Amino acid sequence: MIFQILFLPFSALNYGGEVNPLQRLKRILIIANQQSPIIQERGQVGLQGGYEVFFYSFPGEKMKGLGALLISMLNHLGKGSIFLSPFFLISFIRRIQPDLIHVIYAYQGLDTLLLARFRPLMVTVMGGDILPDQSFNGPRKWMIKKILNTADIITSKSIFLDVMLNQIGNHAHKIRRVTWGVDTKQFQPGLDVGLLRQRWGIHPEDIVFFCPRICHPFYNQHLIIQAFAYWIRRNTSRMKAKLLISELLAEESYSKQLRRLAKELGLTDYVYFVGTIPHQEMPAYLNLSDIMIAIPPSDGMPQSLYEAMACGTYPIMGNLECYREFIQDGVNGRLVEVSDVEALGEAMCWAASHPEHLKTTAIINRQRILEVADKEGQDRIVLSIYGELLKKFGAYSNPDNKKYTVSNIRNSVSQL
Repeated sequence: MIFQILFLPFSALNYGGEVNPLQRLKRILIIANQQSPIIQERGQVGLQGGYEVFFYSFPGEKMKGLGALLISMLNHLGKGSIFLSPFFLISFIRRIQPDLIHVIYAYQGLDTLLLARFRPLMVTVMGGDILPDQSFNGPRKWMIKKILNTADIITSKSIFLDVMLNQIGNHAHKIRRVTWGVDTKQFQPGLDVGLLRQRWGIHPEDIVFFCPRICHPFYNQHLIIQAFAYWIRRNTSRMKAKLLISELLAEESYSKQLRRLAKELGLTDYVYFVGTIPHQEMPAYLNLSDIMIAIPPSDGMPQSLYEAMACGTYPIMGNLECYREFIQDGVNGRLVEVSDVEALGEAMCWAASHPEHLKTTAIINRQRILEVADKEGQDRIVLSIYGELLKKFGAYSNPDNKKYTVSNIRNSVSQL
């Protein structure tokens, strides 16, 4: 088969012909790349509210309890997929007749022209989608502006992202604070990491630094390795240490470059490349680690920071405005200039030599997460937004409050 449409086992998908929207549960369609376990988790929030939830995503995976359109053909067409995706989206919308569309990540290419005709429309910005040095540039700016202008509600994780949204357009009236949060029962301190220590040969006395971000030049893992070498040279107390590098979505050439760098710096026995860490194992890795490091040149509000704080792992971050909402330098973490290897190395030295400060900070940071980023509370906020939009718009409508029909979308595609 060139492509496949896969509907997972789910009772709502077994109907035949047209269905009266008033005689079924409300349906939420999630537009997102559901390869990410975090995105999958967010997409499933609607199930808690008794809604039927569907994903439109490529590439895709099977997800228990959700309907999904998985299009393998688009994965092999490269840039050509952007022209075909709207047609698959039309078919999917016609099949499931969603009552609400929730877009996670504001840049959706030509699909934007269809999504902008649907109401109610909820958009979750992630950070990179609205930052000029990532996605918000060139012809993509127009598409992102269009979907944000059309959205009935935009969710934002931080004050920094609010500011960026309001620089793009007059969106203050429809921004809602949703941090999405972390499962603080799963991400907590004090977990047993004995097996993980055995796997990597890490002694309980070792200081463990950890970079959990995507393995890509944008995230500057090469600078982290160089700073770790600086720490090794400055380590007069002979503390033993390890640096763990996640290879999430690794760019192969960059991963090889990092390995060569570690070898050239004589760090082969100290820098461990730990592969792609399954999300369910991330709490253990954060408990194993004393210090988490992330220094990209720009960011939104990364989930990895929430997770580290929830587990009591000490954060050393780039000195970016987005992080200052959660981290005060020297109080509950360290902030360093992104490209300054020596400053990062000094921050690593300082953190490693102040274990009591790290213990105090762990308590402060976890309490902060419990207050503003606990998943249970955030799920309730999302469900209340879903309920508000569905109550306001009812079933299946367009921006002119007329009956939403597939012909409306088909007309949009004919204009591409």
